[in-house]
Amino acid sequence: MRLMIHFYPYFKLLSLCLMASVCFFANLNSYAETNAKPTIKIFVTVDWEGWSLDEENIEVMQAFRKQYPHIPMMQLLNPVYLLRPSADTKVEAEKIRSTFLPSDSMGLHVHGWKSLLDACEVPFQNAPSFTAQTDVCEAGDCGYAVSLEYAYSAQDLTKLIACSANLLVAQGFARPRYFRAGGWQLGPKLASALEANQFVFDSSRTDANLLTTKWAESSGLVQMVKALHPEASVLDQPYQLTASVMEYPNNGSLADYTDTQQLLTIFKTLISHDKRVLVLGFHQETAFSYLKHLQDAIPLYEEIAREQGITIDWVSH
Repeated sequence: MRLMIHFYPYFKLLSLCLMASVCFFANLNSYAETNAKPTIKIFVTVDWEGWSLDEENIEVMQAFRKQYPHIPMMQLLNPVYLLRPSADTKVEAEKIRSTFLPSDSMGLHVHGWKSLLDACEVPFQNAPSFTAQTDVCEAGDCGYAVSLEYAYSAQDLTKLIACSANLLVAQGFARPRYFRAGGWQLGPKLASALEANQFVFDSSRTDANLLTTKWAESSGLVQMVKALHPEASVLDQPYQLTASVMEYPNNGSLADYTDTQQLLTIFKTLISHDKRVLVLGFHQETAFSYLKHLQDAIPLYEEIAREQGITIDWVSH
């Protein structure tokens, strides 16, 4: 008992020191969190449309990767290139891979190509289309502009997505878990098909107003996107689409529709509203014409971020 009484002041002092240490480190962590640089995550995505693999577009993409090796990309691949009878599958697959970096992630991009529907044993529909004319197969492939959401049942879409993912794997690519619908044509049926096929990320929501630089306000594409994604905005941020699929809105659109100045305006708008995710990108098929819009915006993004004390986190998944 005497020993306990004798050492009690020291135990009390030790306890007070421990409590002070805990408070000090808690305050230090709080200070660090409060004073940490704000971060904005930027996803650069590539839509592989299924039209062609022209050398001029592949070469522009290769040059972009050499210029910005620190920027990973989400490659949203389309299996249709290697399905066509005229395709040299080995050569075409190598063209696609020549644009990749190890930091990239692999996703799936699906348009309603007849060759793909036939390969997946899903009955082809030629309407409704988001272009002015009905897509009739008179020669070669067709179905690019057919709306997946409006033309097909949930059951057919589930089968199509499963088959498309399996085709990519059979062609030697990684199994995709990320997705964007052709023409941003995603609604409840296609969302359920993604969930059924264990996808975790979709980026098919976009602001139709961003498309009016190339499409008329009255066009099928603009009207369908408005109907599928009402109230979409450049300020949109990730949200839960289904129980297991997160929506990462394509809030920065694609370089075909947004020039360098528009890309800067979108970036500044997100920063001014304290938003933390930007998803933009380009089409492989038009990289020669439009990738420069994004290419020129990147150093300006990084300059603005430095000036405002913001960290850019270039991410692919």
